[in-house]
Amino acid sequence: MSRKNALLNFRKLFSKKIYLLIPLLLVAAGSLFFFRGYVTAQDAGQGLTVSPPSQEVTVDPGGTVTIKAKLRNPGNTTLPIAVHIEDFTAKGEEGQVELTADSPYSVASWAKVSPSSFNLAAGETREVTATINAPANAAGGHFGSFVFEVKATNQSGAAALAQEIASLFLIRVSGPVDEKLDLVSFSAPAYSEFGPIPFELDFKNSGNVHTKTYGLVNVTDMFGRKVADVVVTGVNIFPNSNRIVRSKLDKMFLFGNYKATALMYYGSAQTESLSATTTFFVFPTRIAVIILAVIVILYLLRKRLRKSLKALFG
Repeated sequence: MSRKNALLNFRKLFSKKIYLLIPLLLVAAGSLFFFRGYVTAQDAGQGLTVSPPSQEVTVDPGGTVTIKAKLRNPGNTTLPIAVHIEDFTAKGEEGQVELTADSPYSVASWAKVSPSSFNLAAGETREVTATINAPANAAGGHFGSFVFEVKATNQSGAAALAQEIASLFLIRVSGPVDEKLDLVSFSAPAYSEFGPIPFELDFKNSGNVHTKTYGLVNVTDMFGRKVADVVVTGVNIFPNSNRIVRSKLDKMFLFGNYKATALMYYGSAQTESLSATTTFFVFPTRIAVIILAVIVILYLLRKRLRKSLKALFG
């Protein structure tokens, strides 16, 4: 067979079969790219802002402590502000809080706020102070918040609530406390095709004071080699509540079995430790299927390919 005929045969072969390969190659290329959208919280440029959003203080039984917060009006009109102290408790397992008038960790009755009302001009920042007088028999953790209310006047002249914003504070009363934190569960998806791999740690605080936990997750591969140490940032967990803390192994391409070991610390001296282990498996299924399909197609076409290549290159 002449070289010219060989080239013609080779072109005819691929003109008939290329339609089989093109979709597979496109899927393979597409599977390698992942587009993720992120929603970013944006400031609308209106409404009040408060700082700090939360703070922690310590007070002795029978002692006094002052707590301050700043309120800013970024708008273009003067706002009438009313301030009071309200208790809060943990709500759910995601770190949410709920203002409440009935809490076993109440602090509102200990507090006096000054000033309790004022007008906040456009662009102005005003500082308010809460004086906390702890009872002599106080113990453990107590939780309160500055609550700032904007009062607007409707057409009938009655006061109507227009906006409300809070600044939380956590009080630890000095002395013996019961710090008891348990790591109820530690998990990751049993199977993932790609990373990142999310980790979920479920804590339960059965003590009488809020406690902060932090630590890291050590990840090793199937051969026992360290892949990464994932830092778990510190969060407060309120007494008699559960909280789920999330972290992730921020790697895209992984393969095989992995073991993750969480080592967490808590307590006022951060000396108490908790640990747990979980395993997960990562395998790029779609890429493997595409590669296998391409191999099968090439195998089925092997005789024609061999014949054409032999004629083309001798």
